[in-house]
Amino acid sequence: MKRAIQFTLKNGKVVTIRRLKPDDYGAFAKYMKEFAKGPSAKWTWQYPGRPLPPKERAEKDWTGNNSLFIAAFDGDKIIGMANIMKKMADHPYSGRVATTGTTMLEKYTSNGLGTKFKQIIGKWAIENNVHTLQTEVRHKNTRSLGNLLKQGYEVVGIMHDTACIDGEWQHEYILEKILEK
Repeated sequence: MKRAIQFTLKNGKVVTIRRLKPDDYGAFAKYMKEFAKGPSAKWTWQYPGRPLPPKERAEKDWTGNNSLFIAAFDGDKIIGMANIMKKMADHPYSGRVATTGTTMLEKYTSNGLGTKFKQIIGKWAIENNVHTLQTEVRHKNTRSLGNLLKQGYEVVGIMHDTACIDGEWQHEYILEKILEK
């Protein structure tokens, strides 16, 4: 993603989507703190009080050639994020496999942003010679699962009892999307 884009959510709100920059670390920290308090966090590995990656590591990931970290901004506030990272970029056998992830604040869900994130991630993947996209989603996160299936991901496996949430063990679906056949 070379430049910022304006995106209109289904509710009419216009947000800016762009690649994260080193100067965004403060906004990122605020976003993660707010996201961790919301109901969507239980479907991710985020939790209240979870330490953030050190600024230097985050900046390296955000600016690297083998990854794309994007965020949607409502003004100067991050309201959602997505990323793609090549798993082992220099490996001769598996260097064309990448993992993806998406989070967003609850009040911005179901407004088309997740779909837009996946489109941007998919375009970057093709431009960067990625063959396979991989992700995981908890089995009760039906909103995210539905979005991934709509975007062409397929369930290829399940990991049982990966997290105990509200006293109930959760499974995770393993999903993938092959970009070229």
